[in-house]
Amino acid sequence: MRAYQRSAAKTIQPLPARGDQVTVALLGLAGEAGAVLTAYKKQLRDGPADPEFRARMREELGDALWYLSTAAHHLNLDLDDVATANLSKISDRWRHTPAEAIPFDGGLDAEEQLPRQAEFVFTLTRSPQDREVSVLTCNGQQVGDPITNASHIADGYCFHDIFHLSYAAVLGWSPVLRSLLKRKRRSNPETDEAEDGGRAIAIEEGISALVFAYASRHHYLEGKNHVENDVLDTIQGMVAHLEVGAHRTADWEKAILTGFTAWRKLRRRGGGTVRLDLHAQSLTVLEPEPAAVMEDTSTAETFRAVVANLHRRKDASYGTSWKRRGEQISIMANIARKVDRLNIVAATTESTADESVIDTAVDLYVYALKYLTFLADAHPTVLPDVLPRRETGDGWSDGPDGFERLLAAADLSELDAGGDEPIQDLVAAVDYTFADLERCFSGRESTSASRRVQLAAQLADQAMGILSALRASHPELYQDFLDAWQ
Repeated sequence: MRAYQRSAAKTIQPLPARGDQVTVALLGLAGEAGAVLTAYKKQLRDGPADPEFRARMREELGDALWYLSTAAHHLNLDLDDVATANLSKISDRWRHTPAEAIPFDGGLDAEEQLPRQAEFVFTLTRSPQDREVSVLTCNGQQVGDPITNASHIADGYCFHDIFHLSYAAVLGWSPVLRSLLKRKRRSNPETDEAEDGGRAIAIEEGISALVFAYASRHHYLEGKNHVENDVLDTIQGMVAHLEVGAHRTADWEKAILTGFTAWRKLRRRGGGTVRLDLHAQSLTVLEPEPAAVMEDTSTAETFRAVVANLHRRKDASYGTSWKRRGEQISIMANIARKVDRLNIVAATTESTADESVIDTAVDLYVYALKYLTFLADAHPTVLPDVLPRRETGDGWSDGPDGFERLLAAADLSELDAGGDEPIQDLVAAVDYTFADLERCFSGRESTSASRRVQLAAQLADQAMGILSALRASHPELYQDFLDAWQ
């Protein structure tokens, strides 16, 4: 490259007075890049029959190389150095550190090493304040304190210890996990303070929060194979003075994607068991034992778990959009869409590409329960036993808490029993109930909150009746719904 640059520099032509050699070189580079594109466009348009295509591309790429070399020459940059620096950059971005070079504690006693292989259990439960919390255990021993979402919404951040496990598995680094497992490297006071101490722990927690905020804007990285360079560059800047700063950008990308793959499974399942393998640089969310699940889970309990999971995922994606414009414009309109669709598909039970009749009936059931949470927030006395008045914090209609309390209290025994009433008759009953609900806003009937609560609960019961009948008449559609959201 250096020899080429020296030879190319001898062919640079002088410019008139006050001419800017750098600008001319850069404009020439842009022009030749366009010429390369034009030549290739003609190949795409006309087909591969042109025998001159390779020669033309060689010429155009050569011209682009000449202008690149000239720009570097005028900027006092050595083209050899430019190429070497670029190779270093792309190696850092796309080539992973070999697994054997990952751990930072290879020569230490086991009690000062991160675990090479271990299983961790995430258990989702409720705190005394009725907040969703995740409890982490390893070998039957609790690891750290129970973690809430620490947010106004239930966004699954309570499972964020999975990210520390991912950093440990993929990077061989996690001051947070060392602290939780009591595996700090105290035999070396300097390492203990600089690498395993409070500052390093704060940096790791900061990285977890930074990446979670980024992921929440990108569907929690579902379907993504790469993380944006700006995020990775920020992380590299945060850890540059730490031992993990020796690892490549590609390693951080792998750690982040590995962590979120496991996090999404934990969130969908409401917890689970995770196997960490530092040798393989992997995290695996273990599948539950199917036989045990089938023995212990009734139809109603399965439905309850699946609908809770469905609601959590949709709540994470859409938040409060279902009620944003109020009771009539948003909530009633959402329910009306489902009632109208049931009227259309009741006779045939035909599905569209994105929604079956089962999906529509479930959506009606979900919207009816969500409407009840809205009414409980607006009128705290209407459902005092299930959704009592909240003095502080989020309302019952914010996040999944209120919905899941209603779902847990609901009588779903009808699903186990099955139903044989014609679908058309069941849908007609829904239509009548919704018409009564609409009249609550027309001025011709009492608009009391208790009346609206009664009708919303009736809609939920009727939706359950439709689901029971559909489960009996179309078991394959019902199973497809369970499979899609389990």
